[in-house]
Amino acid sequence: MLPDPRLAWPGPPLARARALHVSAVVGRGPEAFARAADAIATWRMHDGAGVRVHDPSGGAPARAAEGVRVRVRLGLLPLGGTCRVVDAGRDDSAAWVLYATEPDHVEQGTELFAVLLDDDRDVRGDVAAWSQPRAWPLRVAGPVGRLGQRVIARRYLRALARLSRPR
Repeated sequence: MLPDPRLAWPGPPLARARALHVSAVVGRGPEAFARAADAIATWRMHDGAGVRVHDPSGGAPARAAEGVRVRVRLGLLPLGGTCRVVDAGRDDSAAWVLYATEPDHVEQGTELFAVLLDDDRDVRGDVAAWSQPRAWPLRVAGPVGRLGQRVIARRYLRALARLSRPR
């Protein structure tokens, strides 16, 4: 069973948080599942969506595992910050990474990236978030900011679909 982003937030309650959930079939069969699971754990899905991921000290990011910290940034824009992986796992039919933002991030909350292999052999990618804007420009942006979050979530799924195909 996948972790719930709303229950994973380690800080005080988020009074203005909103849920986001975007899902799509990104491949078919166990091989596509394995490639998609690897793309999530190695941050290649993020990179494929235009979100740069680095180790906070400047090097290449570690493979996703509980406690790993990464710095994310949307292309050249000053949007992003540091996140800490609070849960990561993989079994025969599910793989996921769940991270929580740290105080320097423009958002406050959690985000889950998952891939599921269903009984019909479809591989489904899921992006779920429970968050609220921390930076004042995003708070002022309101619905436009939430639309931006949804657009990025869809970009993650498109990247996951590309990365789950045979090379």
